[in-house]
Amino acid sequence: MIRLNKAIADSGYCARRKADELIAQGKVKLNGEVVTELGTKVNLETDQITVNGQPLQSPPKVYLLLHKPVGYVTSRKAGKTQKSFYELIPSEWRSVDPAGRLDQDSSGALIVSNDGDFIYKVTHPRFHLPKVYEITLDRPLQQADIQRLKDGVRLMPENKLAKMTRVETVIGPRPTYQVELITGFNRQIRRTLIELRYRVLSLHRVSFGPVRLEGLEAGEIRPLSKVEIDSLLTAPSPKQGQKSS
Repeated sequence: MIRLNKAIADSGYCARRKADELIAQGKVKLNGEVVTELGTKVNLETDQITVNGQPLQSPPKVYLLLHKPVGYVTSRKAGKTQKSFYELIPSEWRSVDPAGRLDQDSSGALIVSNDGDFIYKVTHPRFHLPKVYEITLDRPLQQADIQRLKDGVRLMPENKLAKMTRVETVIGPRPTYQVELITGFNRQIRRTLIELRYRVLSLHRVSFGPVRLEGLEAGEIRPLSKVEIDSLLTAPSPKQGQKSS
């Protein structure tokens, strides 16, 4: 369910403020009845909307990959001192929603779309899409802690084991690692490493399922190819031993 004015704006008919005016003027009908309440919510799958007597056309589906830079929140509403990742998205694509989140201090691959079924499929835990991150820490991981990351660290309030299915050292001047997750707890990597008394200095998502960030500079965005979209929707689950608890 979304607000009627957003449905009109997302279709490309007009801006949201103009949609409010049309609703207030009685020029919008919902399932054949005039609607003047600005807060009305609609279901795009079942409700019929007309504006000035014409059926509202659904916007074309878009599937995009954004290289989110550090300093942007993955939210439509940003605080007074924050910047929203929507500022990086061209106006014709502003109806999209993110598939999951990257916090303000993290960067990397962020998939966005206006296809709700697609967003659900690629973010729901039961589909087990792996995500790969490159992280830099304040000190090297101890071997025992690498094993703990793979076995799982219990996080609260979820009271579930947060596992990293792969932890590999990246050669460089600072302690850097590539890790893979199939679970999706809020700020999982940072919280897990805090539990083990490490501090994350940088966190960068290099891939989301089969889609890789390669070739996309910070702040840039590109459409996903049909091959990428199909591969996301048909990606196989990991082996039984890798499934989350």
